[in-house]
Amino acid sequence: MKNKNIIILTLVFAVLVGFLVVKTYLPRFLSKPSAYMQKTSSLDKTSVQSLTIKDKTATISIVKENSVWKINGKKADSDKVDNLINQLLTPDSPELIAQTDKRHKEFELTDDTATKITLDDKLTWLVGKSSGTGVYARFEGENDVYIIKDIWRTSLPSVSDWYDKTILEFDQTKLTKISFTQNGKTTVIVKKDEKWVDTNGKEVKKDKVESLLPQLSNLTAHSLFDAEKKIDYPKTPTLTVTVEYDGKSETLEFYKGSSDYLIKRMSDKEQFIASEYSILSIVSAPKDLYSQ
Repeated sequence: MKNKNIIILTLVFAVLVGFLVVKTYLPRFLSKPSAYMQKTSSLDKTSVQSLTIKDKTATISIVKENSVWKINGKKADSDKVDNLINQLLTPDSPELIAQTDKRHKEFELTDDTATKITLDDKLTWLVGKSSGTGVYARFEGENDVYIIKDIWRTSLPSVSDWYDKTILEFDQTKLTKISFTQNGKTTVIVKKDEKWVDTNGKEVKKDKVESLLPQLSNLTAHSLFDAEKKIDYPKTPTLTVTVEYDGKSETLEFYKGSSDYLIKRMSDKEQFIASEYSILSIVSAPKDLYSQ
């Protein structure tokens, strides 16, 4: 009798568990995907090869070349590009706000006010004004309006916003040697144990090196150099810096402007503009390393 009761209780428990599973998961299996998810199902965010952003003033074309996002042949900010694609091809359906065209003008989703974003020439979104947590958006040719989170329209039209402005980036613990050439004089420092010394074995100021390394190992610009602006910089560099790290080497040339620097990365000849303040530790390093 005891065994029989145990069997009955086990069966009842199994039925209850089965009921809960069916109640919880069956609606998910039977529910119809939202119109948004159906529309985006033809695109795989990992295989997108092109992104076009267009408004009434400009068109930005970003394409993937050998797994690298580029604009006009220059490296694009891959994090920003991938983030935009991830938000458009979201795994969760965005909130549906309206299903007619009556509020398209209010949401700045008409053809003459919206920014258009196209992936792989297959699917186009019209992106309107900010909603606070994202932007209002709809698919081209359709009336349904959604809120897509974590996208700010104000950042979309400017080409400059999409360029990769990283000048130099490396693990500063892997740095082994730095060479500075300024006013015809070259200063070389190397890492020896936990100290930095020059070629004569003289230790340089530790605090100056500690302020230099974070700036040098994560060096970014505020923009790429635009030759069309016709801003003059010296013909010869004010400072040349070569760094060696993790078996690699990179040389940067600094050309001083009125309130900023043009920086040329010699490995690919890419040119950047950085404010004088943002690279202060670098340009002053040759004299600061020995200062008291």
